[in-house]
Amino acid sequence: MSVIQSTVTRPKPGRRHDAVALGVEAAKLLERHGAANNRLLLGQPAGEATGSHVFTTEFENGEAWGVFTDSLFQDQELQTLLDRVYGEDSPVIMESMSIGDEIPLGRSGPSNHQPVVQAYISRVVPGRFAQSLELASAVFDFVEANGATACQLIQLNSAGMLTECMVASWEFANMTALGKLGDAFATDPAGQRIAEMVNGADSPITTVTSGIYVEIPL
Repeated sequence: MSVIQSTVTRPKPGRRHDAVALGVEAAKLLERHGAANNRLLLGQPAGEATGSHVFTTEFENGEAWGVFTDSLFQDQELQTLLDRVYGEDSPVIMESMSIGDEIPLGRSGPSNHQPVVQAYISRVVPGRFAQSLELASAVFDFVEANGATACQLIQLNSAGMLTECMVASWEFANMTALGKLGDAFATDPAGQRIAEMVNGADSPITTVTSGIYVEIPL
């Protein structure tokens, strides 16, 4: 079961390139301590998250995350980096950090990452957890049939007000492909049924927020 650590920052005005450079530096430091699949995502149409940076790091399981964290905290270079992140001249404003546990759905699909990521955050209706997983599987089947890859469902922990929320995400090669998915949800009967399930009175989830993110190469 994968564990994903996410750090959300917002570049200060005029410091976008410095913010990206800070992400590159952080990725190199984390990789030396065993972190895998470091990614930096830029919020595009994402409501209040538009323009934010989301730095994600993936671990094989919770123990691997713990070993990594213990090792990282003993590195003086981390302390120096944090001083810069929180300092007056920092190119970013720290907004949040969270941990997400991947929820296995017992399904398979294309797992390759692509540069455009769509994510939906929702809260499960009490007593409807099993139905929420069934809905996620149906959504993933549909988006994969329309070209999506890397479908993933995670549950947030240590995430403040979003703790226990679910994040469903999938990825595309470009915005055109993502736009076609939106058309399919509106015109394909299978997509329309999913939309009715999500928005119906008997829906097992309540949508909290959603956004589209574009990967910034590190």
